[in-house]
Amino acid sequence: MDSDALHRLLRRIDGRGYKAYKQLQGIEYRVNSVRVKMVKVQGDPFAPPSIVRVEVPVGLAGSSARYPIPVADYLARIAYRSSKRYSMRGAGEGHSGEIRFPRPGPIILTRNSSRLVRVGDGYKLVLRFWVGLPSRKRRILGDVARRLLVESIPRLARDVVGHLRDPMVSEYIRVWREQEYIRSKLSERGLVSFVGDGSILPRACGGCEEPLRDAVPFESPPSLRVEFELPTGRTVSGMGVREGLTVIVGPAFHGKTTLLNAIGQGVWNHIPGDGRELVVTRRDAVWIQSENGRRVSCVDISPWIEYLPGLRDPKCWSTGNASGATSAMASLQEAVEAGSRVILIDEDWTATNFIHRDIWTEEVTGKKTLLTISELAASLKEAGVSLVIVASGSGILLSTADTVLVMDEYRPVDATDYARKRVAGSVLEGSRRYTMPKKRVIVKPIDLGKVKLRGFRIEGKSIGSVDLSACRQFEDERQLSTAVKLALRASRVRGGIVENVRGQIERFFDDPRSGVIDDPSLVEVRWLDIACVVNRLPFPPGSIRNVK
Repeated sequence: MDSDALHRLLRRIDGRGYKAYKQLQGIEYRVNSVRVKMVKVQGDPFAPPSIVRVEVPVGLAGSSARYPIPVADYLARIAYRSSKRYSMRGAGEGHSGEIRFPRPGPIILTRNSSRLVRVGDGYKLVLRFWVGLPSRKRRILGDVARRLLVESIPRLARDVVGHLRDPMVSEYIRVWREQEYIRSKLSERGLVSFVGDGSILPRACGGCEEPLRDAVPFESPPSLRVEFELPTGRTVSGMGVREGLTVIVGPAFHGKTTLLNAIGQGVWNHIPGDGRELVVTRRDAVWIQSENGRRVSCVDISPWIEYLPGLRDPKCWSTGNASGATSAMASLQEAVEAGSRVILIDEDWTATNFIHRDIWTEEVTGKKTLLTISELAASLKEAGVSLVIVASGSGILLSTADTVLVMDEYRPVDATDYARKRVAGSVLEGSRRYTMPKKRVIVKPIDLGKVKLRGFRIEGKSIGSVDLSACRQFEDERQLSTAVKLALRASRVRGGIVENVRGQIERFFDDPRSGVIDDPSLVEVRWLDIACVVNRLPFPPGSIRNVK
């Protein structure tokens, strides 16, 4: 359909009831080189807006053609800003006239709202976004709709494409390439993370994305400093966080948690100007914490159990009300089962009796039920699982630590040798060695029906409210919603939890049969984050079992 045919259609339905807009469902039209498709048409001006897909041929060459992910991410930010200029919000009631793109966060991701897709020898830019079809008193405003669909949207698309020549495109490519390169070299150099000299780790406020002004730039201890010669031609230095057990200690308010948070968010590539462009962590790093009252479904916590009252099987442990220590144990086991080999723990968020052993209390009680990180740290390392722990209140961990970092006014000091001398002979070993958790399978898939995501909670009639605040390694507001959508799909499939999750990621973005390929809100997530959501869903007893 050409733009004139669309104009005639809009004139026919002008002034009719809002549901007449449904005649636009699925139509495609062209305005010069811009192709527009009405993917989903809203049924009411106050309902969620319609979804539009726009395709524009673009000429890419050089770095832009070789690295489409950072280029498309940059264009998503341009589209978000430009949509406010081209939007006709206020042209009627409800969402009338609105053009809205998802707001990008401080990380470079594959985004459904902006993707560069290869077509033969060239590329096309595919934009997906929300549009509010205009009405007044639920009567169609045909002329306003024409200006919105035939003028504003094509102009927006051409404006976005025009920014392919911006100098900032090269900056996005550069920082993305550098971060990807460093991450690819971490394992071969025996590192789990790299924190570049000069990085700005503190944020402007608790919920802010912007770096803190006048913050102390990061400076690595000389003994831990490593260098990377980058493919962009420069050499950078910084602190290498080694495999094994790293313990971060120091007084309150000196930057321990700030450093650990930066390491955790280093699994994503950060945009220019973020301050953490040179904080790079292996993709399999997972933050765990205590979650009093969380649901656990058939998790193998046997390596951590000395004695379990009630003769319950620790190799398939389930509960609807886990304690602080057992919830952290279960989360660690779930993460390792899903493929993580780097665990991040902060004592402020984690039960004390999971981190260290108190032999004096054991003498008073006469019983011991749980083993601790301090007892299993050495065998975790032997199993290939590294830990980075903020633990100023657990000196016994220093005896088995490979690296001890003291944070002193946001400056790290390598205190490994000194700590070993001070705690020599204080090693505590558990009664057993750490063993990898058994894998689990879904034997009775569940369908939770319609649910809503409110903050970090999913709510629905069949599930009540499920807290997802422990799934915290998201830096884009759309990552959690994407993870929830994928987790709900994975929970409806019989088979291995990890395999289900990975399969959903592989199919979700590019399979037309998924029914959500044109959802503008979808962004890149890790299978580990989807597994985090799956593991908190309310599977009925017996729905999950481990592989024998």
